[in-house]
Amino acid sequence: MSSTSAPLSRAGGLLLAYVHRGAEPSSETAFAGSLLSSLAREIERAGFDLLVLDDEPRVAGAAPRVRIDPFTAASFVATRTRHLGLAVTADAAYYEPFNLARLTASLDHITHGRAALNLVHDPARAAAVNFGVRDRAAPADPARHAREFLHVVRALWDSWEDDAFLRDKASGRFVDGDKVHAIAHRGEHFQVQGPLNVARPPQGQLPLVHVERSPASRPWAAAEADVVVVAAGDEGGVREAAQSLRALAVREGRAANPPLALAPIVPWVADTPDEAQRLRARVSARPDAVAVIGTPDEIAATLQAWVVHGVVDGFAVLPAPEAGQGPRFAEQVVPALVRRGAIGPAAAAAAFTLRGRLGLARPANRHASLPQPVNG
Repeated sequence: MSSTSAPLSRAGGLLLAYVHRGAEPSSETAFAGSLLSSLAREIERAGFDLLVLDDEPRVAGAAPRVRIDPFTAASFVATRTRHLGLAVTADAAYYEPFNLARLTASLDHITHGRAALNLVHDPARAAAVNFGVRDRAAPADPARHAREFLHVVRALWDSWEDDAFLRDKASGRFVDGDKVHAIAHRGEHFQVQGPLNVARPPQGQLPLVHVERSPASRPWAAAEADVVVVAAGDEGGVREAAQSLRALAVREGRAANPPLALAPIVPWVADTPDEAQRLRARVSARPDAVAVIGTPDEIAATLQAWVVHGVVDGFAVLPAPEAGQGPRFAEQVVPALVRRGAIGPAAAAAAFTLRGRLGLARPANRHASLPQPVNG
């Protein structure tokens, strides 16, 4: 889905996301909603744009992380926040397009336009036995499968035109039937009739976020996504991944509106550089994120420089495995970014939908400009 880019709504334009990947099973509070809402409110106050509720539909390893269902978590958090974007993760292998379109449209309505979809397609995770979909979970071409899946979801979001509801008591007409459209999709993997049983989302089309688990999904993300957290474990890898993503977007005809590239980072914050290095040395380096180490001002300067020099458009923060590091980033590094003008104050973004915060125009309904109703 292409959309017209607009100037970023936040001063400086640096985008900040927080990736929540569940909790250790040993924690007695792993499923505590109070902790999740505290986290969401903390990062909202700090000025983060987006909370990504990641997911993993299987239990693996000796000490697996455990997770609350992302849609349940997002719905809960939505009632305790005001303007934080909420991205829910869904794997195209284990959802039906109609079901996912309904869930996401509903979430966008109850959040007044703050929802986003993190669509992944990673059959290598071998969770198919949990869903009884062995064949569908391992399509010959996962990207092709995901493209058709997303096409159906987007067509369903558009199956109600924005002004389909008349609610005219005088005439007794509640809905304009000419503005409700079956999609009648008959494709390689899916057959879906429609229309959706939820009105068009407030954002028209939800922003598509994609958290890469490997570079394999990058061509698909370059064609489809609005925000991509690239898969890289060091600065060189981030630079290479972001350049690759943008080059692929140009090949897909998106030179004017490429996806925003975010670097995955684990910040280590302390009062002195030496103390930050000592904290970092206590644990093994993560292969899926860049360790950013230093004082609050040093880290803010590093992040701002990456954006100023065009390396990335923002950052996806993963918490360091050390008590207090998350709050220190929120309470010390983010204000340092505000002082530098890298981002605006959190309150300045309160009035925007997530699309507005991302600098994305609200797309027109595909049926609105056509003289006759069409199927999608």
